[in-house]
Amino acid sequence: MNDFFTTLRETLAALTAADPDLLRFGAANHRYALAPVMDELEAMALPEELRAYATTIASGGVGPYYGLLPTTTPPIAAARGVTAWKLAQPIAHLGCGYAAVIPLDGDSQDQVWIDARGVGLVAPMYASFTAYYVDWIDRLARAELPESFVPAGRCALANALAGYFAVQEQRLGLPAGGLDGEQLAEAIAALGPGAIAIANEGPLFAADQPVAPCVRCTQLLDHLGLPRTVLRS
Repeated sequence: MNDFFTTLRETLAALTAADPDLLRFGAANHRYALAPVMDELEAMALPEELRAYATTIASGGVGPYYGLLPTTTPPIAAARGVTAWKLAQPIAHLGCGYAAVIPLDGDSQDQVWIDARGVGLVAPMYASFTAYYVDWIDRLARAELPESFVPAGRCALANALAGYFAVQEQRLGLPAGGLDGEQLAEAIAALGPGAIAIANEGPLFAADQPVAPCVRCTQLLDHLGLPRTVLRS
C-alpha cells in the first residue's frame, strides 16, 4: 500500500471517530463503512484511479455525497445530447437522483461528471477520482457541505415548495412573496412527517422512487427550518 492510501485509511478512521452520530451530509447512508476490496481481475474494467481505490481501500461505502456506489454497479449510457462520452461508470448518488459518473470513453475519460439529466445538467465536476475524493475530505475538514453543482431553483423540490407557498398566499389573500412571519411559520409547520417525496430525476433509480435530497435541497430545507422527517423515504 502506498503512502497516499495509508494516509487515506488513517483519515477515514479519523472522520469516522469524529462523527459517531452520523450527522455529516450522507453519513447516515454510508455509515463510514468500507465494502470489501475487489481482486485485480474483477476490477479490470474500472477506470484506473477507481480501480486502485477498489482494490486497495474498498469497493464502495464511505465517500463523497451519499457514499460510493458498489463498484459492480453497471455502467450507464449517456443522456440524449451528450457527445463527450457514450458510457460511464456511476460512482455516487449526489441526491435527488443525480449521479457522479466517470466516463469510460471519449476525451473526458477518467474525469468525474455530474449526470443530472432530469434538470438538463450533464457536466464535468472534477479532473479525476482522486481529486473528487480529496475535495470531499478537505470540505469535511472545514465543516463544509460538498459542492452542489446544481444551480439554485433547478430541483423539483424548490419548485414544489414555491408552488405550495403560492397556494398559501392565494388562500390568505397575500401578494406573491408576501408569505412571511407567523403565516410562513404556520405554512411550514403544516408540512408534517412524510409530506414531501423527492422523486428521482436521474439515471440511478426508478422514476417514481423517492430519493434523498441533493446538497442544494438540503440547504433549502435547513433555510426553511424543515426537519428531515418531512421527507418521505
